[in-house]
Amino acid sequence: MRHKLYLQIYVAFLGGLLLFALLAGITWKVMGDVDENRHFESGLSLLLTEALPEHAAIEKSKQTMLKLAGEFNVRLSLYSRDNRHLISTSSRLPLPKEQLKIGWNHSREGGQFVLHLSDGRWLVVSHRDRRFPGAIVVIILLLGVLGLAAYPLSKRLTCRLEQLQKQVDAFGHGDLKARAHIKGKDEIAVLARRFNHTADRIEKLIEAQKHMLSGASHELRSPLTRMRMAIELMQETSISDTKQKLESNILELDNLVDELLLSSKLDAGSAVKPFEEIDLLALAAEVASNYHADVSGNPVIISGDEQMLRRLLRNLLENAARYAAKAPISIAVSGSSHCALIRVCDDGPGIPVSEQKQIFEPFYQARTGEQSHGSIGLGLALVRKIAQQHHGDVRYISENTHGACFEVSIKPE
Repeated sequence: MRHKLYLQIYVAFLGGLLLFALLAGITWKVMGDVDENRHFESGLSLLLTEALPEHAAIEKSKQTMLKLAGEFNVRLSLYSRDNRHLISTSSRLPLPKEQLKIGWNHSREGGQFVLHLSDGRWLVVSHRDRRFPGAIVVIILLLGVLGLAAYPLSKRLTCRLEQLQKQVDAFGHGDLKARAHIKGKDEIAVLARRFNHTADRIEKLIEAQKHMLSGASHELRSPLTRMRMAIELMQETSISDTKQKLESNILELDNLVDELLLSSKLDAGSAVKPFEEIDLLALAAEVASNYHADVSGNPVIISGDEQMLRRLLRNLLENAARYAAKAPISIAVSGSSHCALIRVCDDGPGIPVSEQKQIFEPFYQARTGEQSHGSIGLGLALVRKIAQQHHGDVRYISENTHGACFEVSIKPE
């Protein structure tokens, strides 16, 4: 049987109260002021010796003892030096055998106190009844009141945890929209916010994987269909033409699988290596040399993953080369202490306004004119993911009516 957390808190609270009461009693008993008690007993012994003179008449001493017994609601018995019984206010109280142990002695007859008078006699004091002392009753009542007050408090402390548990269970059963609505600044509220953050991340990853799988299944069909047709037409075409077509389709499949794997790793956060200092202008010039692009700007030192940033630049340059018309591609690098910028521009036809918000989605292929330019639609999506892994983003900038520019921002951690 599963134990409720609020019951555990409640029992722990009551146990702590009882333990505190027990330890307080033991401490009071053991660490009491012995000297003070000794002085009090010595003074009390002297007063009683004077009130009950040793050589006074028995009847007079008895009257004095009856008055004392009535005032203090106790029973008294007086013994001589040689332990002979002298006077009792009611029934005779037994004198303990170990007379040197002066103090409280607990027996079946109830608690009794033996006082050694200054003249050598013994006075035995006992309560008149056996009822529990009032202090114990008060303590029990206080514990009961605290126990009743602690129950709703412990229940309130755990009700928010139960609410969080319901949302976690719902999320675990497939409700990806389940979120915990818990306010406050304590640990439970912090845990709820972390759960919501994790749930958001998982929901986005799952949705991205679904979209990726749907897009991949569509993109894989095209090269596979072309390869099947090339094989069927092998008898009608030359082997060299068939081989060239097969190699082209295999290369397309290889690139698609490579980009799919990289996209999945970026979504999972496992593709980026430990960051290192990189000269962004030098890296851009190195990658741009393969595309005959013009590079300008100032040296900017950033912290990042060189391999991922190289892939980002290559995807931007390949996209620009796909649409560039006559002028060479241009790359501009600039930066400050707050942000580094990379701008890649071409003189192509640009992207229609209606498609500018969709170009960074996986497998979306912008069409200019009447035909596609051979893209599988993952290049710009990977650019955005790599930029976000470097605490930045990418945006499209339209250059008047012709040409397109993509500006990547990279921010320090």
